[in-house]
Amino acid sequence: MRLLVTIIILHISIFNTAFAQRIIGYYPQWVQANLTPENIDSDVITHVIHAFAWPDNDGNILSYDSMLSETITNKVHEKGGKILLSFGGWGNSWGFPSSTGSIDSRSVFINNIINTCENYGYDGLDIDWEHPSNTVEKNNLNDFIFELKTALNDRHPDWLISMAIPISNWSGQHYDLEYLSQYIDFFNAMTYDFHGSWSNHAGHNAPLYPSPSNDPDGSVSTGINYLINIRNIPVEKVNLGLAFYGKEYNSSNINQSFSGEVSTKIYSEYALLIDNGWDYNWDPLGQVPFLMNTAQDKIITIEDSLSISLKCQYARQNNLGGMMIWALSYDYLEGNQLLINSIKTNYLKIDNKLNPEDYSIEIKNYPNPFNSNTIILFNLNNDSKVGLKIFDITGNLVRHLVEDRMQTGLKKINWNGANNNGEDVAAGVYLYQLTINETLFSNKMIYLK
Repeated sequence: MRLLVTIIILHISIFNTAFAQRIIGYYPQWVQANLTPENIDSDVITHVIHAFAWPDNDGNILSYDSMLSETITNKVHEKGGKILLSFGGWGNSWGFPSSTGSIDSRSVFINNIINTCENYGYDGLDIDWEHPSNTVEKNNLNDFIFELKTALNDRHPDWLISMAIPISNWSGQHYDLEYLSQYIDFFNAMTYDFHGSWSNHAGHNAPLYPSPSNDPDGSVSTGINYLINIRNIPVEKVNLGLAFYGKEYNSSNINQSFSGEVSTKIYSEYALLIDNGWDYNWDPLGQVPFLMNTAQDKIITIEDSLSISLKCQYARQNNLGGMMIWALSYDYLEGNQLLINSIKTNYLKIDNKLNPEDYSIEIKNYPNPFNSNTIILFNLNNDSKVGLKIFDITGNLVRHLVEDRMQTGLKKINWNGANNNGEDVAAGVYLYQLTINETLFSNKMIYLK
């Protein structure tokens, strides 16, 4: 028995050391059929947030049909994770003002929250009120969170409270974030939706930095700066939000005017479009890609493994408390989850070292196809020995572009279509092979003439 206890303690210790960072995954009801709870990657996701339940005007708890189930919470627990129930969400926040409007209504609401979470085995709750709209509602939110925390201290002191929050003063002015941070375990920063149907140009959904550089609509970095340096949330309580979706515009190029409706495309939809009438492009200012269909005058603002790796790097460098994903399953394609895998590679650490690779899992080139020059992109999380070669489809070496030790960061290598002798190569399909510390990655490109 003593040996068994020792082994169990050792296992728990290793698990907690290996996956010290928070990685929050929102798990909305409408993805449950596509991604069952047992298929949530527990090697990456530390906290599942099940979305959504919400209050009516009397503090009663409503939810989507067939959503709440002990089967889901049990599956998460069996794999060693925690699962919270999210209350609210866009379109489901109409009951918050009245449910938090008085001490009596808050008492009813809080009791119903706790009973619901108890009945289905949750480890706490997430508040996603979108959004308080005035000073009265801001103060009522303060009282609600204080009274909720007080009730949990009595009944479930180990339960967690998280909160989804905006990242600019447009809505953020109606949150007393410094006060709330006393009682909230962690905040899920909604660092996306910087542009959409309300914008005056077809901008990125989640640029890491402003693009164009003077864009007042903001970026992930300006949003995080707002929360930490202006609103004084402790950095260790902030989770950087990742959007596993993008937006499609009727527009000729990024940051240009657009017409008509703006639609949402999740990763598993837009990933299939690349090289099928849609060209991959990289914005060096925003540090994010976008797709362009010149025949249709359309663009899609997207994320991919490379841009996710840069956001992971940003979160590590700024000592943020964790990452948040909206939403689980959106990158589920042909049995793979490439964006989840990028987080695993580029964010999770063991003993302050990346586990197990020190490179991005994806390399890209743009434009592709190309007719004069193309840029090969990859991201290094550590100083590494790097080799980059180009081969024709028969396996013959065409160009040896790089053999060097490179420092951490995003790398952009230009190829002008010339071989090692400086001669222009024939049009066709070429393979480029990246070697990072003896690990190989490859991709293909099409040269047009």
